[in-house]
Amino acid sequence: MLVADDEAAVREALVDLVSSDDSMEVVGIAEDADRAIEIARAEKPDVALIDVKMPGGGGPRATREIRRESPQTHIVALSAYEDRHTVLDMLRAGVVGYISKGASSDDILHTIRRSMRGQSSLAVKVTADVIHELVTLLERSESLTRDLQEMNRSKSELIQVLSHELFTPITVIQGFALTVAERGSLLQPGEVRDLAHNVSKASARLRRLVGNLAAAARLDREEVEVPMRSITAGELLRRATAEFPLFASRLVLPPDPADLEHRLWADPDLAARAIVLVLENAFEFSQENEQVEVTVHERGGELEFAISDRGPGVPKELHDTMFEAFTQSDTSTTREHEGLGIGLYLARRIMRAHGGRIAVTPRTGGGSTLILSFLGFEGSDVPQSVV
Repeated sequence: MLVADDEAAVREALVDLVSSDDSMEVVGIAEDADRAIEIARAEKPDVALIDVKMPGGGGPRATREIRRESPQTHIVALSAYEDRHTVLDMLRAGVVGYISKGASSDDILHTIRRSMRGQSSLAVKVTADVIHELVTLLERSESLTRDLQEMNRSKSELIQVLSHELFTPITVIQGFALTVAERGSLLQPGEVRDLAHNVSKASARLRRLVGNLAAAARLDREEVEVPMRSITAGELLRRATAEFPLFASRLVLPPDPADLEHRLWADPDLAARAIVLVLENAFEFSQENEQVEVTVHERGGELEFAISDRGPGVPKELHDTMFEAFTQSDTSTTREHEGLGIGLYLARRIMRAHGGRIAVTPRTGGGSTLILSFLGFEGSDVPQSVV
């Protein structure tokens, strides 16, 4: 036996108790963790009775080191403390027994004898704490399992919809190439123009899709920072509208040049992507001959971009859920509208990363207006990067 405790009176009492049993012999006495490790390295005792709270790193360090130096040594923790943290520290370190300093002599000897046979023995209070901790860990494990299952479901749904969205423009492009290869000399100029228009539209769609996914990946990185700088509303709109060359005739921008000179704090790439996502939504849900209007307003220290369409509108009860992921619940290949169902969800994430917000309001005469509110430049300090 090795006995280690920082209190001399306790050491003496334990030595006397162990010596009273003919089957036990004390081969070392230590007053701290360092000495206990040194003795265990030299003597390789069958059992070490280790005080949890003693100098030199305490019982957990002594237990780990002794187990490493002398794997055959069974360690019993002895402590006046029975808090859950202390118990778990010692159990993780590798003890096979845990008894209280207030335990009876018979209980202490019984625990030592069990440890000599390699059997575990925990005090009733300690056992209850361990069971409680195990239940907590089990509940946490079940919760994580449910979260992982939901993540897998969402991932599968995303892959399914993404596959459709990628194949749609690719099929158009492939169809054009096949038509030209097989019937190129027979095509009329009007047919070529129509095919080229469809290819251009499909390519633009593919480009926006890749840009949207890149923005989503950037926001999903751990501890990502969104560095913001001063930028004009006009520059931001130019970045966003450049992705819709085929919709130029349907896009109505602010008529007053002064509106485009307003400045805001933003990450140019991500902020433009938020506007792209909302414009894409507006064009998608509007008739081909309907215009989409963009206005810019200063309001309460914020700069608002209002994007209005003449689509079917959004029922009031869906004003909040429309910004959740996969709001297009129909993921089949026969959906009426294109889109991953994550466009407005991603737009909201971008706005939150800017310390801003996005909201929807009904439009007079039909349709909807989506408002993106950024921190205005005028009269405001440089904001910190948003994590």
